[in-house]
Amino acid sequence: KISDVIADMGIDIITENIVNKEDNTIYKHIHSITQWAYPNRIFKAANYVANSKDNIHFVELTSFGCGPDAFILDEVAEILKRKGKNLTILKIDDVNNIGSLRLRIRSVIESIKFQSVIQKDLPFKTTKLFTKSEKHRTILAPYFAEGYSELLPPLFKLMGYNLINLPSGDIESAELGLKYANNEICYPATIVVGSIIKALQSGKYNFNDIAVGITQTGGQCRASNYISLIKNALVSSGFEHVPVISVAFGDDMTNEQPGFKLKWNKCFKTALFALMFSDALSKLYYPAVCRENKKGIAAQLRKQYLQASLALIEKKDRKGLLKLLEKAVKDFEAITINNDKVPVIGVVGEIYIKYNSFSHKHVLDWLSNQGIEVVAPSMYNFFIISFVNQHINKHTHLKKVAIPLWLNDKIYNCVYKYAKQFDKVGSKYQYYRPFSNIFHDAKLAVEIINPAANFGEGWLIPAELASFANSGINNAISLQPFGCIANHVISKGIEKRVKKLYPKMNLLSLDFDSGTSEANVLNRLHFMVENCKHLSG
Repeated sequence: KISDVIADMGIDIITENIVNKEDNTIYKHIHSITQWAYPNRIFKAANYVANSKDNIHFVELTSFGCGPDAFILDEVAEILKRKGKNLTILKIDDVNNIGSLRLRIRSVIESIKFQSVIQKDLPFKTTKLFTKSEKHRTILAPYFAEGYSELLPPLFKLMGYNLINLPSGDIESAELGLKYANNEICYPATIVVGSIIKALQSGKYNFNDIAVGITQTGGQCRASNYISLIKNALVSSGFEHVPVISVAFGDDMTNEQPGFKLKWNKCFKTALFALMFSDALSKLYYPAVCRENKKGIAAQLRKQYLQASLALIEKKDRKGLLKLLEKAVKDFEAITINNDKVPVIGVVGEIYIKYNSFSHKHVLDWLSNQGIEVVAPSMYNFFIISFVNQHINKHTHLKKVAIPLWLNDKIYNCVYKYAKQFDKVGSKYQYYRPFSNIFHDAKLAVEIINPAANFGEGWLIPAELASFANSGINNAISLQPFGCIANHVISKGIEKRVKKLYPKMNLLSLDFDSGTSEANVLNRLHFMVENCKHLSG
């Protein structure tokens, strides 16, 4: 009844539908990508109000935790600010009452009465363009995940770029992220933005020699707008002279960057082998770390072999990676104490939170220290779900398929054949778990959720849970950012169905943001650990 309340105060109400013309000029003056009709409508309405000479003001209703609103609000505020107008936000959730909203509206109206709008025409500020003359710049990459981020510098070197990883996130990064990004954006974005600002404020870099790189996923995940969040943060913190580039796959890239283009044809197979090697190393590490004959030896071996792989990646020595894994298998076998009664907990969730130790409060390390074998699905799974999604998109008419399905399947069979080569080597370690057949896992997922939920992890979460259950792993945790569309909603929404299909499955969902209490997380995990130990005897 908010519109009724405002009308009762003698104020005329119009909705964003008044902006019905196809005027796309606003898109040139915002950082957000324009893939969604809803944000586009809001941006056009804000631009209409901002440029109106009439006494028109902007009130936006948002639902608590709405994913797109987190970046929409920042853009709308900037659109209005450049013309001297303000944004009024009314946040709606199940505890709001009309009285508090009426009070907020009345305050805004009284403020407008006593403060005349000072017309402005400030220019749109954005970051420096990455042109062909900028190719000398070193790309700063926010740290993503242990055992995986380390692979990026040699791979980018093969494509002609110098990339370095920023340090892993910390409390200072999270605080800076809260300062320079909308506080309701997902937790990974908070850490990423904060890590970049921290690096630029450190004084370590010559701004004429660096650029910031960030992956851009496309689709319904908010990660598609990380690049806009970073640009807004750099502008507001005074670093607009540093270019920002999108490291995207396929046609997901939406950033103008004539000087940067990924040349995957030069290293695709090497990148695939590097990813599988790192996954296989994790398949050795996690079973070994809870069975090691000397404290810390498993972590030492993992670091040693990861470091040794970098030179092989730089030389495109794919056979060398398989031989290196053979040596790793022997060394991990030598430090492993045979124990088949070790409790096992599987891990699923959003890709950043699941693999980034700082973001999930180091819970995987904590579980290992409690004598639990952690089973984290291969990161390889996340990158190959697109082979299944091609079939889903075709059969459900969600999206046009770029290549024929027979060719899609042929490429997948080649990829899976490479995975089997790593399995052949890794299986000589007694606790090694092989790579999944993603098409088989997708069939399991269909019993739990509609596969059209193929944005972010989407159906991959129930697929991995079902795969765990079929392999005798009946305890699993799901790690995700609070409010994540593709994970928080799906992970909690499927719990009842998972329990019905797999009655023995014990599933614990853990949400993370900047205010998450480590004590609360560990207390909840403690009950699962004790239950696992009891059942394993």
